[in-house]
Amino acid sequence: MAAKTLQCSVVTPEKSILDEEATRVTVPAHDGEVGILPGHAWFLARLGVGELRVALDGRTRRLFVEGGFVQVSGDKVTVLTDAASEMQDIDPEAAARLVEELRGQGQGEAFAAATHRHLVMKRVKARFESS
Repeated sequence: MAAKTLQCSVVTPEKSILDEEATRVTVPAHDGEVGILPGHAWFLARLGVGELRVALDGRTRRLFVEGGFVQVSGDKVTVLTDAASEMQDIDPEAAARLVEELRGQGQGEAFAAATHRHLVMKRVKARFESS
């Protein structure tokens, strides 16, 4: 019989952000969202920039993650990410200022990454605030 929960860990280079049992985890993979339930097949994917949702005890914890990897092994989900922030702490305006600073500086790749980060952050924050 399959387990009814997953052990979910979210870790950044600085600290462990989350280590709890969950009933469902949704991660922003680099090529789209992936939903993970108990009994999920072994899985390894590169993360993109976006919203990580972890269903815990009838509530959903939402984090904004910025790249990294997710691994599912047995009923354990491990998210290793470059950065993770609580949704209420993300600042789309600061991301927009970075885009403006990089605009026209010949920083093509950095400018594109900052623009993508800003747009995703803005969309995710709006969805969070409307829920």
